[in-house]
Amino acid sequence: MNKYVVVAVISLGITIFSRIITGVLALLYGTASVLSVVISLVVAAVIFVGFIERFRLAWQWGRIIGLFAGIILTFIAVVTFMGARDEPGLWLPSVLVATQGVPLFLMFFALGTNGARAHFRLVCPECGSSEVKGGNFLFTKAQCKQCNLIWD
Repeated sequence: MNKYVVVAVISLGITIFSRIITGVLALLYGTASVLSVVISLVVAAVIFVGFIERFRLAWQWGRIIGLFAGIILTFIAVVTFMGARDEPGLWLPSVLVATQGVPLFLMFFALGTNGARAHFRLVCPECGSSEVKGGNFLFTKAQCKQCNLIWD
């Protein structure tokens, strides 16, 4: 497995672990529903397994969700951290949310490297370009944007 993919897997693993802790605490204090905790963990676990199995769709979702969720969670962590000056009980939630959001940026950037693209078979075997798009709906095939070659 490529070192950049290892970084992405570890980053997502940290996020999942932190989400489990946050979810358990939220359920204990009644501030979240079981469904909201389970859905976020299932989506993250599916992407995690997809990274290991080299699914291109997991790469794509990891990049998209990694960026947007990283921005949102980091923003929430900063706002919560700012409120923690007045209310000391907000330190733990702000740290837990930060440990979910910050690794997602690392995952986003790691998946954008050429090594990660090669791991997910996103480099055209014909012309060597890494500018590809989905060759079908589930991204089980890739299509080069330069030479239009489609491969598995």
